[in-house]
Amino acid sequence: MTDIDCQPDAITVSFDGEANLLEALVGAGVPITHLCGGRARCSTCRVRVAAGLDDLSSPTEAEAAMAQRLDFPAEVRLACQATVSAPLTMRRLVLDKADEELASQIGRHGLHGPIGRDIEVAVLFADVAGFTPMAEALPPYDVVHMLNRFFDGASHVIESNGGRVDNYIGDAVLALFGVDDLQQPTVAAIESGLGLLEVARELNHYVERFYGRSFRVRVGVDYGEVVFGLVGAERSARETAIGDVVNVASRLQAANKEVGTEMLVSDSVFSGCRAHIDFGRSFELDLRGKVGRVRAHEVLGVKAPT
Repeated sequence: MTDIDCQPDAITVSFDGEANLLEALVGAGVPITHLCGGRARCSTCRVRVAAGLDDLSSPTEAEAAMAQRLDFPAEVRLACQATVSAPLTMRRLVLDKADEELASQIGRHGLHGPIGRDIEVAVLFADVAGFTPMAEALPPYDVVHMLNRFFDGASHVIESNGGRVDNYIGDAVLALFGVDDLQQPTVAAIESGLGLLEVARELNHYVERFYGRSFRVRVGVDYGEVVFGLVGAERSARETAIGDVVNVASRLQAANKEVGTEMLVSDSVFSGCRAHIDFGRSFELDLRGKVGRVRAHEVLGVKAPT
């Protein structure tokens, strides 16, 4: 029988043979944080080994990379990557009231396994062109009414194409396609983007008539891997996507102003949609926060059935 002395919980975990350290602790009810689900994608399961370090398995390649990145001393290990087969004395290092609340929050929201999961999605980012001067010139209630009309139409378009609205950010909308096993997320995202442009054109008639101003939107779409999970404080937590794909979609949206287009998509979106979508010009763009130039493609519309 092998014992793990776990502090500061004053819990002794006993098992036969060998075991993954994280699995052994979780199985014994030790409240150890492990947000990535044991894939060495985070460092929240780190522990400090006081005795028995030499009997632990050697760090995996993923753990070694994390240790180098965060400058761990040798006695700090990721529990998810360590196999234990001899007596061990260790201390959890991520432990405070916030951790306890986060663990409770995950349970209340009915989530099991990692709080964040890696998924491939198409990300659409749409923003109202020239919104700031319009908002400064019009009464606040009129601005809110105008945005709500746009967001209502936008959400209908996005959801009817199998996407989900991730967030409203001021005058912008962020949507995800592929979270719910969508067959062609990039095509759905582009068709939604075209739908948003149509919603804006219809709303423009109203805005021109009553305010003498134009209402237009610009759209950017990228496709790739994001971390999707529950983010936020206990009472306001929601599922959202985090990753470079979100940033690129936002930058592509902004680049429309520079090149005179309404919708731009990345190369990863373009490559999977050429059979369904009509594209126009292509551009080599310098996007803020990206190293090197990014190839972007103008969307013209959906191809007519043959």
